[in-house]
Amino acid sequence: MKRIIMACLLIPGSLFASAGGEFSYLESAPNMQEIRMDIVENKYSEAIPLLKKYLGRNPRSAEAYNYLGYSYRKTGHLPEVFKAYERALALNPRHLSAHEYLGEAYLMNNEPEKARAVLAQLWGICRDCEEFRDLAKAIKEARNEN
Repeated sequence: MKRIIMACLLIPGSLFASAGGEFSYLESAPNMQEIRMDIVENKYSEAIPLLKKYLGRNPRSAEAYNYLGYSYRKTGHLPEVFKAYERALALNPRHLSAHEYLGEAYLMNNEPEKARAVLAQLWGICRDCEEFRDLAKAIKEARNEN
């Protein structure tokens, strides 16, 4: 009986242990709180591979795709930005931040008409929420610069 109990206790640890006896899978698994800290600290380039790894295990996380798009946008990788925000919105069509940031990415890409379309979508979702006001302000500022 003791052998069975010992085997049950040892097997889970051995599944995660690497050849060196370390728990590399558990240590290398980023959590969203750690990733958010990188983003808050403007470490967007560091956040991108962590987000990709996170999404490998959580492919239905609209929030992670939103953060991925945000990090790509802050590092100037526009093609990836649009893919990430579109995936976030496919998973959660009412994700307010993804709408706002997608609109801002369209402005970066010199597509104000698409940004205004996103603004209209936000109006339909939340009326006068913070994300709507922020995108409206960004659109107005972009118009004044041109």
